[in-house]
Amino acid sequence: MALEPAGALELSLLGWAGHALAAVLGALFGSFANVCIVRWPPSDEHPHGRSVVRPGSHCPRCGAPVRWYDNIPIASYFILRGRCRSCGGGFSGRYALVEGATAMLFAAVYHLEVVLLFPDEPMELRLTRFAIAAAFVFVLVVISFIDLDTKLILNLVTYPAIPIFYGLGLLLPERGWADGLIGAAAGYGIIRLVADGYHLLTRRRGLGYGDGKLLAIVGAYLGWQAVATSLFLGSILGSIIGGAYLVWSRARETGPAGQAGEAGGAGGVGDEGEAGERDAGGGDPGEASDEGTEGDAGPAPQKLRHVEIPFGPFLAAAALAYLFVEPWLRIHFWLLYH
Repeated sequence: MALEPAGALELSLLGWAGHALAAVLGALFGSFANVCIVRWPPSDEHPHGRSVVRPGSHCPRCGAPVRWYDNIPIASYFILRGRCRSCGGGFSGRYALVEGATAMLFAAVYHLEVVLLFPDEPMELRLTRFAIAAAFVFVLVVISFIDLDTKLILNLVTYPAIPIFYGLGLLLPERGWADGLIGAAAGYGIIRLVADGYHLLTRRRGLGYGDGKLLAIVGAYLGWQAVATSLFLGSILGSIIGGAYLVWSRARETGPAGQAGEAGGAGGVGDEGEAGERDAGGGDPGEASDEGTEGDAGPAPQKLRHVEIPFGPFLAAAALAYLFVEPWLRIHFWLLYH
């Protein structure tokens, strides 16, 4: 007996075709994320960042426009061997990294929201869940890589994202109107309390308010439980990575390669292969997301509490982990959700 067209379509969406489509969408959005990561941060020349629309993608060295067939996510980087077709100048490998990571995250979120969690729900609602979660992933990817490069979490991203994800969360039947409000307030309030308290006691900057705005996005979408989980897990990840970074940086200072250069942000990615610089004083584009902004190198060994690493990526990774384990938490910790 032949399946109805609607039934055949639903079966295809539950199979490899749906997952492949989600991965392709993720790669495309990852390509756009690369543009945002490079163009949105402020610089001396562009204190309010740059447009992600104009000019089009081009080589930062020779200025040649990137042809459409050289702008295929992931594949083009390897086809061109990471070099401009016109001048041979190199492009950052983070192009493909961001696109590939976003593609895999979209596919994983699709499997979670469409296939695993609510198999009895209408397909339209399951696809809505995926679309919201995919948008959440996109925002976290952009925030994380900008934070890695500049130690800034931009208001350009966080201010609109907080109300948008609160509104999107209301489309889900299990989210109450108070969940997102409490979550957003808790996310920002906890970071603000910790940051101001640390500064009052030590006269040093610790957490930045940008981290609070990131957690407000998480709370607006996933509730206060996600804020608590993300802050706890993100702190553990940050401590582990921070300790490893401290050991590595001290090894650089004492080893033969210790004078090769200062430890700093990773190389830029995106449309022009350059990282955005820290705030040059034009307006209020964002908030510092971690301790300090000077980054002066000195002969004295760094203490762990003085290691400058952006906290935003750890919070984002923890929030993604919560997104995947929340159903299990709902089952085993029922009281937290009632």
